[in-house]
Amino acid sequence: MGLADIPTSFGSSFFIRTFFPASIAAALYSFAFYDILRNSFWFMLSFENKILVLIMFSLLIGILLNICDIYIYQLYEGIWGWPNFLKKYFHSRLVRKFIEYDTELERKTEEKDKIKTNIENLNNIENLNNIEKEKAEEKLWLLDIEISKLSAELRKFPFNPDYNRFCRRYPEKPTEFGNVMEEYELYSEKQYGMHMIVFWQHLWLILPKELRDDLDLRSAKADFSVYMSLLLLLFLPIGAIGFWFQNNTWYQVFSWNLPIYSIVSSVFSILGCHIFYKISISEHKAYGRYIKAVFDLYRFDVASKLNIGISKSPELEKKEWKKLRNYFLDYRMPEE
Repeated sequence: MGLADIPTSFGSSFFIRTFFPASIAAALYSFAFYDILRNSFWFMLSFENKILVLIMFSLLIGILLNICDIYIYQLYEGIWGWPNFLKKYFHSRLVRKFIEYDTELERKTEEKDKIKTNIENLNNIENLNNIEKEKAEEKLWLLDIEISKLSAELRKFPFNPDYNRFCRRYPEKPTEFGNVMEEYELYSEKQYGMHMIVFWQHLWLILPKELRDDLDLRSAKADFSVYMSLLLLLFLPIGAIGFWFQNNTWYQVFSWNLPIYSIVSSVFSILGCHIFYKISISEHKAYGRYIKAVFDLYRFDVASKLNIGISKSPELEKKEWKKLRNYFLDYRMPEE
């Protein structure tokens, strides 16, 4: 769940985060077992009562999503529910991809520096034919685009200069989603010495209501994409099994009798799960930029509310926030 998920009302955030994905899931899951429902009490219900039952089923799914929220996020981050061999495999695969991007970024940056030097030298030549300079500038422009794309990919990973990579980042988690989360959750600690888990509630309580509402809405959009990805993943076995046992979902294709609905629902589930997973990464990158900005702009307001002076010197500021973190966690200031 996003950091701003402190439900206070049944407004737009609640419907985006909880009710919409749960309603879609309720409709899909019910459709997969339509034959069973049709031959049960469902057939006896009026249209209004059917809608009411679907709403109740949706609310139940929504409640389960909220209860299991932390486990859902940990599953997608690669923390919970993953065997060790899978964690190692996906992490090593992600590291190889990261190193490929990082090496390419370093190579293109060096190439860009050489071209810029070449352009400066060309500018010092009198009576120069501009064609050669224009070609160099065009190549420089194309390199800037490629460097921007590579930099955007690498910014998904947490800042960690200890590995001596060119971009000063490194994958910490086995999934792309997990690294995007880790990148912005560690930002405040690495930049200012403020542990996210310790100080976020303090920040949240002093933010203007308009900003809290905006963050909550952005968080709801990010949660929606994560929940939809999971619910479609769950629909993979549910849809395949449900349609398998329905009489009117098998069709003759050439000489084979195939469960077409089961096949279509499986393909739909896999594609939908992947698409919403990619959307969730994009949404959390955008949301993370706002979380980082909140720490940039409001951290001294927290110190002011606590009646604590914080140094404006970056190095001293880090030490002071770290001392405060220990104070809030351990109930006493650490010894100097």
